[in-house]
Amino acid sequence: MLAIALVPFGMLAAVTLPAIGGMSILACSLVAALTVGGATLRLLFDPRRGPIALPAPTIAFGIFALYALFSATVLVRLFAGQFQVFSLSRTVQGARIDTAFASVLVPLSPGGSNLSQSFYILLAFTVFVAFGHSLRRRGLTLADTAMRLAASVNLLLAAMDLAGLDAVLATVRTASYTLANEQTMGGFARVIGGFSEPSSFGATSAAFFAWFVMAFRSSRRWSDLTLALLSLLCTVASFSATGLFAAGVVSLWVAGIAALGLLRPTSGKAMSRSLIAAGILLCGLCLLLVLTPLPDLLQDLFRRIFLEKSGSMSGLERKAWAVSGLNAFWQTWGLGAGAGSLRSNGLAPVLLGSVGVPGTLAFVTFLWLTLGRTRPAGRAGAIYRSAQAAALAQLCSAGISGTVPDPGLLLVLCCAVGAAAREAAPPLRPLPAGPGARNLRLPEPAPSCDEMLQPSRISCPESNLRPS
Repeated sequence: MLAIALVPFGMLAAVTLPAIGGMSILACSLVAALTVGGATLRLLFDPRRGPIALPAPTIAFGIFALYALFSATVLVRLFAGQFQVFSLSRTVQGARIDTAFASVLVPLSPGGSNLSQSFYILLAFTVFVAFGHSLRRRGLTLADTAMRLAASVNLLLAAMDLAGLDAVLATVRTASYTLANEQTMGGFARVIGGFSEPSSFGATSAAFFAWFVMAFRSSRRWSDLTLALLSLLCTVASFSATGLFAAGVVSLWVAGIAALGLLRPTSGKAMSRSLIAAGILLCGLCLLLVLTPLPDLLQDLFRRIFLEKSGSMSGLERKAWAVSGLNAFWQTWGLGAGAGSLRSNGLAPVLLGSVGVPGTLAFVTFLWLTLGRTRPAGRAGAIYRSAQAAALAQLCSAGISGTVPDPGLLLVLCCAVGAAAREAAPPLRPLPAGPGARNLRLPEPAPSCDEMLQPSRISCPESNLRPS
C-alpha cells in the first residue's frame, strides 16, 4: 500500500547511481522492491504454505518480463551498431535531426537504460505476484484503500504546486529528470504536482479520476465522487493532451455503461433519480456555457492542446521518436532492439521497437487475461470495473505519449485487482444445452431426498430411520 501511495511522488529518487549514467531509482519502486522481498521471505519460510500456483496471467506476464530481460541483454548486443536510435539518456552526444530538438540519433548500443528498464519490468512482475497474493489474502478492498490514499497525496501535491510552494516541493523533486515546472498554456500555469512534467501528472490524475468515477457509480459514496471530480480538475489543470485524452475516453466509456444501465429493467425510483441527476447536470452545463466566456476559452485551449500539438516542436519530436521505434522493429526482423535501448512514442511503437512481436503478444495476452474480459458477478465486479477504467486511462495515455515498455505500478495494481476479482467471483455453472442457453452463475443445487437420507449425510442414530 505504501508503494502505491508513493506513486504521486513521481520525481522522488530514493537512490541515484552515477556509475550507470545517473540512473535514479524512485522511492515508490524501492519500497515496492522491499515489499516484494519481505513477501518472498514470508512465503519461503511459511511452514503452512501449499504448492505455488501459476495462473495464466502470471505466466503471460512472466513471459513478457523474461523476454524483456533477454532483449535488453542479448538482442541489443546482437543488433548493436546496425542502425540509429534515439537514446533514453539525455547526456549522449550524437546527430540532431533538428536544432530545436534535444534528442539525438546514436548507433544502437547497450547502456545503463537497458539495466534500468529490465529492473523496472522485473519489479512490475514481482509486484503483480505479491500484490495479487495480498489481495487474495486480505480482500479486494485493500486496492481501493491504496488508491484512495494515493489520490489524496496527489491532490495535496497539486495544491502545493498550484500555491507556488516550489521550495517545499524541491525536497521531493530529486530525481535526475528534466524539471518542467515553468510551462504555461493560454496564460495559465500548468500544474505538475510531484512529477517532473505536466504529461505524467495529467495521466496519473486521469487514472485516479477513472477509478473513482466508476467506484462512485457502484457505491454512491460522496467521498468517491469528490476524489473523482478533484482528480479530473487536476487533469484539466495540467493542460496535458495525454491526460485530457485519457479522461475524455474514460468519460465516454462510463457514459456508455450508464446509458446501457438505463435500458435494463430497474425500479422506477432508481430510474427517476438517474434522469433527474442527468437533467440537473445538463441544465447546469448549458447555463455555464451561455452565461460565461467558457466556450471561447475552451475553444482556444482545445486548439492549442490538440489541433496545434502535431505541428509543435514537441509533437514533431515525438513523431520522430515513433518513426524510430517502428524502424527498430523492421531492422530487427520483429524481435525488438531491447528494453531500454531506444526512446519511442506511443504504446505500439514502444513495444514493437523494444520487445518486438513476442513481447508485445505476451503483454497483450496478459492485459486480456486480467482486464479484457467481461466483469465477474457479485461484489468483486464493482472493484473490477474501477480497475478496468483506471487501466483504460493509463493505456490511452501510453498509447499517445508512452516512451518506455515499463507498465508502471498503477497499471500492475489494476491488473492484479482484475486477476484477483476473477478468482474471488463464484464459478460458472452451465445451463442445459439448448437454443439461447448461456452460462449463468447459479448457486449449488440443494441435495436430493435420497442424498439426504444417506447415512453419511445425517448425524442421527441409524435406529431413528427404522419404521416404527
